[in-house]
Amino acid sequence: MNNLQQTEKQKSIVSSLKSMKDEQVISLIQDFRENGELFIVEPLLEMIYSNRSFSLKETILELVGDIKNQDAAEIIAKTIQNHIGDQNTTELLSACWQSNLDFSNYLPVFIEILCSSDYQASFEAFTVIENSVGNIDKKSLDLYITTIESKLKIMPIEKQSLLTETIVMLESFKRNGSELVF
Repeated sequence: MNNLQQTEKQKSIVSSLKSMKDEQVISLIQDFRENGELFIVEPLLEMIYSNRSFSLKETILELVGDIKNQDAAEIIAKTIQNHIGDQNTTELLSACWQSNLDFSNYLPVFIEILCSSDYQASFEAFTVIENSVGNIDKKSLDLYITTIESKLKIMPIEKQSLLTETIVMLESFKRNGSELVF
């Protein structure tokens, strides 16, 4: 939700969030779990990338894993896209595949991470892709396969196997539908 759509109360919460102590934000997150609206997701996610405590970051990541509102997937994917290459993104990617959210509409972001990030982030992106492949049409699958194949030869050896495994998974799904056969 953008700022134009936020109520005055929501704007006030978001603006005061940055100046709150970590313990206060954690308390707010607990309240959000029970009565939450999506307006607070983006500012909380941005806190992962700021100079905040490990405890706060872990609480935010746990929240991501617990969010049930599918609309949050877009907010999370955009945040990830804005922070590709940041070490904190790896943990957010992990929270994505542990959640029950469907990221199939945002797979280009995860394909980019798969092909351009370090091995750990790439592996986490692979897992998000694997969990989302069931909702991808064959035309998109072909595009993703072609994109990954075009990057394969320039990858370090340790990542070539991960990209090859992704291609095999996507090809298998294209042939067999929801029955993944490796």
